[in-house]
Amino acid sequence: MSRAVIGVDLGGTNLRTALLTTEGEILERHKEATVVSDGWKKIVLRISDNISRLRESAVKRGLDIRAVGVGAPGVIQISSGIVVKSPNFPDWNRLPLKDELEHELRLPVFIENDANAAALGEQWRGAGIGISSMIFITLGTGVGGGIVLNKKIWHGADGMAGEIGHITLIPDGRACSCGNTGCLEMYASARGIVQSYREKAGGMVSTEILKTTTSEKIYQSADAGDATARAVMKDMGHMLGIVLAGLINTLNPEMIVLGGRVKDAWQLFIDGTREEIMRRAFLVPAQRTQIVPSILGDDAGMIGAAAAALQNLGD
Repeated sequence: MSRAVIGVDLGGTNLRTALLTTEGEILERHKEATVVSDGWKKIVLRISDNISRLRESAVKRGLDIRAVGVGAPGVIQISSGIVVKSPNFPDWNRLPLKDELEHELRLPVFIENDANAAALGEQWRGAGIGISSMIFITLGTGVGGGIVLNKKIWHGADGMAGEIGHITLIPDGRACSCGNTGCLEMYASARGIVQSYREKAGGMVSTEILKTTTSEKIYQSADAGDATARAVMKDMGHMLGIVLAGLINTLNPEMIVLGGRVKDAWQLFIDGTREEIMRRAFLVPAQRTQIVPSILGDDAGMIGAAAAALQNLGD
């Protein structure tokens, strides 16, 4: 019987589950609302039910499920599969997610941070195919990241490596939800872009328009030639470039992959990002590091979770 694996991407909005071959090809997928307000017991049961349905489908295909990988947001204790704390799930405090799922499924289950899972997915089957060492950064409502070294996630001593969004850019800058000030997240995320626009356009645009401004509207205005919106996006690119230059000097990666919905504004910020990298990073690594957009989209987390499960099995 051929072998297969199941990958789960647990988000605050959507729960995605996929049946994959051990080569990373998605055979079947399922998506539904997470419904955070239901509480952890119902969410864990829903994850288990979705996995069980895909497992039944695998049997019909003549496939044997080797393991399950789950990408979950928050601080993960990798060795035990405990979700220590998750910003998206208020009642997930030291939740033994691995044990809960293994008890229900009678299958090996491996838990990984969601940004790390997406990084591994892009390295395995996405923009980083053939690349051994790369950095993945998600530019969404916040800024997340994952570091892949020698085709494996670098977790750090406490499992917290890759929190790129919380690198300090401006010591006395904007207050961040992490408790620090001036984090990259406050300048390069969707909400950071909106805040920058409100600051720059404050005296030129009505209060009502500013209240309803979104990052997508700012991209559209920039595309249409709005000088303020274009300046905001260029500044965002420079802020991102400062941090990427530091990462290049520190880790000397082969590639940096940028994902998340801010990636949709690629042409509006990437020149500023590359300019800052060339200005600040050592010349040779700056020239050789590829800066590319992600290509897996919403599939990255499921594929990477599956990859993490296979790696833990030693496959």
